[in-house]
Amino acid sequence: KREKELAGNEYHQIFFFNTQVTESSAKSCMDQLAIWDRVDPGCEITIVFCSPGGEVISGLALFDFISSIRNKGHKVTTKALGYAASMAGILLQSGDKRIMSKESWLLIHEASFGAIGSFGEVEDRLKWIEKVQDRILTIFAERSKLSKAQIKKRWHRKDWWIDSDEALKLGFVDEVE
Repeated sequence: KREKELAGNEYHQIFFFNTQVTESSAKSCMDQLAIWDRVDPGCEITIVFCSPGGEVISGLALFDFISSIRNKGHKVTTKALGYAASMAGILLQSGDKRIMSKESWLLIHEASFGAIGSFGEVEDRLKWIEKVQDRILTIFAERSKLSKAQIKKRWHRKDWWIDSDEALKLGFVDEVE
């Protein structure tokens, strides 16, 4: 039993994020990262994404949390195994070192939201969504070889699926393994 514990992912600071990005899944990841931060300050942490993406606000909260533990001295490696789609693709960008497995896929697309209410309420929500979309473009542009305009052109009104080799070439990841 002790051998199994010592061989486990938690013992080696590896978190498998293999679900949708929701408030609950982001909180679960943040809780585990906080434990590793307190128990082993400065340790290396790996977050492995096999996720269809999900909620933008919960995902951006996790992105900020990962940035904060990096700023505290942890080296964070993010990895796509299978796929890092949508919000998971954004989270892949949060690592010091970003890796994709050879047969993995990255999905990048425009922010998507629903809006219900009066014309004015929908119009206000659209202005906010434009701000969120600009933040997402900034994250991808800062971590890649592409400008915000180049990314926007490639994802405009469609899903942009990127294989591991193209992701490496464009600078969305640092390594393919």
